[in-house]
Amino acid sequence: MMFTEGRKVFALCFLAAFAIALVWGYRKDKKERTANYQGATRITITILILLGLLTMLTKVLKYI
Repeated sequence: MMFTEGRKVFALCFLAAFAIALVWGYRKDKKERTANYQGATRITITILILLGLLTMLTKVLKYI
């Protein structure tokens, strides 16, 4: 299906408006994110380590 000229213009306008809204929202919430998600990296790393240990445990128990 071919895109008409109107559809292309609409898609470009929508994409531009969406990008502007995304940047505006990002800048607006920047200060709140640093306060609310302090320590999130440590929790994410801990969860990934636990998932890795669980995966290794299941593989070891599968061969026993």
